[in-house]
Amino acid sequence: MDPEAISSDSHVAAAIATRRRSNSVSDDYSVQRTNDDATQCKYFAVQKGYWKDDFISRFANSSANVAEARRFPEISMGYWARTAAVEKYVREFLTEFDENVQVISLGCGFDTLFWRLASSGTKLAKYVEVDFSSVTSKKIRHILKPVGPGSIDLKKSFSSEAVVSHHADLHAGNYHLVGADLRQANELNQKLATCQLDHDLPTIFIAECVLVYMSADSSSSLLKQIVDNFRKPAFVNYEQFRTSDAFTKVMEQNLGERGIQLHGLEMCESAEKQEERFRTAGFKTVKVLDMNQVFNTFLDKEEVSRIANIEKLDEMELLEQLLAHYCIVFARF
Repeated sequence: MDPEAISSDSHVAAAIATRRRSNSVSDDYSVQRTNDDATQCKYFAVQKGYWKDDFISRFANSSANVAEARRFPEISMGYWARTAAVEKYVREFLTEFDENVQVISLGCGFDTLFWRLASSGTKLAKYVEVDFSSVTSKKIRHILKPVGPGSIDLKKSFSSEAVVSHHADLHAGNYHLVGADLRQANELNQKLATCQLDHDLPTIFIAECVLVYMSADSSSSLLKQIVDNFRKPAFVNYEQFRTSDAFTKVMEQNLGERGIQLHGLEMCESAEKQEERFRTAGFKTVKVLDMNQVFNTFLDKEEVSRIANIEKLDEMELLEQLLAHYCIVFARF
C-alpha cells in the first residue's frame, strides 16, 4: 500500500510502488499485497532507529528478510519523512481542538498511528480505520493474537472490549476498524455508521498512497462525500507528485509488472492539480508541499539531522529525486 515498497536496481523510480483502487479483483489483490511489503520496510527502518514504533512488530514478520534494494537508506528516510509529517499534521489538529477530534484513516493497511498516539497519552474522541475487508480481517487477527514475551497487548489501548463482526470489522469504543471499498459510497457510509461518529466534531482524514489507485472521478466523489457529511473536515493526503516525467514512467512500468496500475495519476501531476481537486470538492484551504520541502522546512531540524546521520549518504541526489516525486496535501473546510 505504499510507494517505497517495491524496488529495482535500475532506477530510483523503480524503488517506488503504490496502491491502486481498480475494478479488477485480481488487481485489488495485488494492491493489497503491497501492504505486507510496506510493513516489512517500516519494520526494518524502525529497527535501524529512524523512528520509535513499539507496535509495528505486532504486524511485521520478524523472521522475513527485507529485499536488499528495500534496505537502501533513501527508502527508510522516505518512510520516516512521510510518517513524521502525517503524525505532525494529526497532532497539530488534535491540539487545536483540545483532542476532541475524530481521526479516520482511509486505506489504513497495518498502520500503527492509533497506538502511537494512545501510548503518548493523547486522548481523542474516536479513531477509525478503513481498508479492504481482506486487509482488515488480517489486521484484526494481529491485534487479537496472543501476546508473547516482550510483546505489547494492543487491546490495552481500547476504551472498551473489542467486538468483532463478520471477521472484518472490529469495534472497541475509541477505536474502530472496518472493511469497505472506498470506491463504493453506500458501503463506506454504512460501515462508518457502525462506528457511531459525530459528524459535527472536527474530523481529520488520512490517505497515504490511496487516492492515486482510484480514478479521478472516484477520488473526487470520495472527497465531496466527506465535505457533505462532516461539518469540520480536514484531510492529509500523501501520494505521488510531478508524474509527467521519465521517473514516473519507470515506476508505472515496474508496477505494471506486478499487475498494478495507477488510475488517478493525472491528479498528481502538479500542486495546481492537487489544489483543484480538493477545492472542487469543497475544501476551502489547500496546502501542497513536496517531500523535499517537508524534509527541509516542515519537520524538526534536529530530527532531520539525526536521521541524516543514521546511514550517511555519499550524495543526496537519489534522495532528493525520490522526495521530489511525492507530496503531502493538507486541506481544510
